[in-house]
Amino acid sequence: MNTPKRRSTDTPGSDLQDANTLLRTVIDENPNIILMKDWDGKFLLGNRALAKLYGTTPEQLVGKDDGDFNPNAEQVAFYLQNVRAVMSQGQTQVVMEESTDAATGDTLYYQSIKIPLTTTQGDKQILVIANDVSELKRLQLKLEESERRLSYVLDATGEGIWDWDIRTGIVTHNRRWCQIAGLNDDYLQHPLDEFAALLHADDKPQVMARLQDCLAGKGRYQSEHRMRLKGHQEVWVLDRGDVVERGADGQPLRMVGSFVDISERKAAEVLLSEHSAQLDAIFALSPDGFVAFDRRHQVKYVSPALTTLTGLQANDVIGLDEQAFSQKLAGLCLPEARFQGLAGLRNVALAGLDKDAHQIIELNESPGAAAGHRVLKVSLRESQEQSISQILALRDISHETAVDRMKSEFLSTAAHELRTPMSGIYGFAEVLLTEELSETERKEFLEIIYRQSKLMTSILNELLDLARIEALQGKDFVFEAVPVQGLIEDVVRGLKLTDGRAPPTLALPAQPVFMWADHKKAQMALLNVLSNAYKYSAADKPVHIAVQTQPGEVILCVADQGVGMRPDQAVRVGERFFRVDSSGKVAGTGLGMSIVKEIMALHYGRVDIGSAPGQGTTVTLTFPAGSTATQIT
Repeated sequence: MNTPKRRSTDTPGSDLQDANTLLRTVIDENPNIILMKDWDGKFLLGNRALAKLYGTTPEQLVGKDDGDFNPNAEQVAFYLQNVRAVMSQGQTQVVMEESTDAATGDTLYYQSIKIPLTTTQGDKQILVIANDVSELKRLQLKLEESERRLSYVLDATGEGIWDWDIRTGIVTHNRRWCQIAGLNDDYLQHPLDEFAALLHADDKPQVMARLQDCLAGKGRYQSEHRMRLKGHQEVWVLDRGDVVERGADGQPLRMVGSFVDISERKAAEVLLSEHSAQLDAIFALSPDGFVAFDRRHQVKYVSPALTTLTGLQANDVIGLDEQAFSQKLAGLCLPEARFQGLAGLRNVALAGLDKDAHQIIELNESPGAAAGHRVLKVSLRESQEQSISQILALRDISHETAVDRMKSEFLSTAAHELRTPMSGIYGFAEVLLTEELSETERKEFLEIIYRQSKLMTSILNELLDLARIEALQGKDFVFEAVPVQGLIEDVVRGLKLTDGRAPPTLALPAQPVFMWADHKKAQMALLNVLSNAYKYSAADKPVHIAVQTQPGEVILCVADQGVGMRPDQAVRVGERFFRVDSSGKVAGTGLGMSIVKEIMALHYGRVDIGSAPGQGTTVTLTFPAGSTATQIT
């Protein structure tokens, strides 16, 4: 992370003030109650959540205690006693507490983390962070009441009921219990050991442990487990119960419970789990990002690809409403391609302007993008599912966008390159048709028209070669073990040298060397490189071809002593229509090295360029080595 540079006007005091302001904001905006007290229970600090509970402000809390706000004297006394105990013990504690809402008088429940502190002067203080669990507590109380009512209902509905006399060890059942367990209807009583014998071996330890916990007063008994039936069959049951009678010494005397067949539910859970696993696998493998919203239009699920595409982490967005999520996504976009929000996409769909309501956005930061900004197509789909209201899909179209842009740029450049010779042809032809010229002038103009026509033909031919190579993607390549020495000799023989130019000097291995390549395409690549070496070097400067071998590779090096290139020019070699000499003095189309790079890529080879102004250029073509056992006759 980059550390912001200190402004010249900043001072340590202002930094401390900014830090304190930020800390105070974080504390006040925290939904949990945060407070600090001294040994006497006086508030040293309190946030807005505490102030709201007590119907005051954070500033009014300081210097006062709970008794100034809480009418429940018993609670106030407990608070003071408890915080002093924690401060004395010097250990962090987590406790459940009750408090009274000053405005409504309602009892609220909190899970409080209490951290004892000691100042440099030795004064004892305490930091308390209290999480409101009132709703959870109310649900727990309702659940306990529901379970009591359920036990009464089960007695009347004929579901499996059991009654365990702990003193005798005998368990009594109703007939429905026997039916679920696959036993005769008259098997209404048996020792607990016979019940244990019916349990599946993998589930038995867990069931017996839970029963013991309930007997020890550690809560109600509840277990989902398998029971073995006759014929090697199994049944899943939900078994629940509680101790209903204890002796004067607290020892359990009687326990009752209910017993219900949940085999169908368990089978459905297995199917649901498999279905969920399949969906998770699909989402994990899908390159598209998905965001599902629940019926409250809050983010419920995000696929792994969303993080890959946007950098947004699931934990940062799950639970956000659609407006907050839209703002987060929009904040990642370039201003000119900013996300308009889910509401905007929904309005487009409702207006019937586009059945496939979508928007193209461009991210300012593109994690994992090879180059440039990531471009995404964002689509919205309404859902009729009970738990899902809408799904936002994000597809990476950076490549398609880049290809379209490249096509447009290519067409524009190609049109410009063709227009130059065409303008010359048109202009000089017009002069020939309309002007009275001498024979010398006519010949000069016709030679210009011939040269421009030849240049245009070269451009068109190389454009066709390039288009053919890109379209076929190597499907027309005939790969074979090509003898390198023979390939180079063919290229040198086919090279058209101007008068006075010497053929290239060769440094070839004494033993035959083979490379795995398409003979014609490899010859085209080498010829293009060799032609450039001659074009950009003086007539008296030699051109050299050398062959090197490495494990699995054959390397062809073409070196000249020509004008050379600057680093910024060398990196552009292979761009379409790029020429080192833009003056037009050196003939060429600027497409030759583009063809070379395409050919080498389809050979799974490399093109490397070393160059320096005034010192010449060395172009290295690296091909996969061919098997010397595959001889070409």
